[in-house]
Amino acid sequence: MSEFSERSNRDKFTEIVGNEDGSLGTIDIYVPEQCMSCPRIIEALNNLDEYRKTVNRLLAMALGGDKVALVDEATGETLDEDKATKIVCKMAASGMNELDENIAKAQRDIYMLANGCTGPLGLQASDGERRVSVHMCDSPGVFYSGLGESQIGEAVIIERELEE
Repeated sequence: MSEFSERSNRDKFTEIVGNEDGSLGTIDIYVPEQCMSCPRIIEALNNLDEYRKTVNRLLAMALGGDKVALVDEATGETLDEDKATKIVCKMAASGMNELDENIAKAQRDIYMLANGCTGPLGLQASDGERRVSVHMCDSPGVFYSGLGESQIGEAVIIERELEE
């Protein structure tokens, strides 16, 4: 694996989870060292981060003290402020619970992927002028379950570079 991939993916990992200890939401998530540059795990963490941002926006609306305006799509009328605030609070609370459930599911998936895995598999090809590197999850669970199957939509990291 190239130094570029390991360093940039570690920085990306830290950017996603927020700090080196892996805290995200109200439940900490643990990613083994060998999996920090795994495309599948990076994708899962990105998805969790997007969901966390949405929940945080709902919390900010619910707790911010600002007026909340919601419009009933069926009638087109604006709900009164108290009703709108209560709805946003319920959505935020539900989102926090769902975020914790998604984090717990992601943690189970990470443990399954990390079991017996030494890290992502990197492949390179070059035509003398250009070089393409592909990094993919090399977990035995992913590798053996996908034998002979098309892996459309699998998370991979592709780097394209001009050779000197």
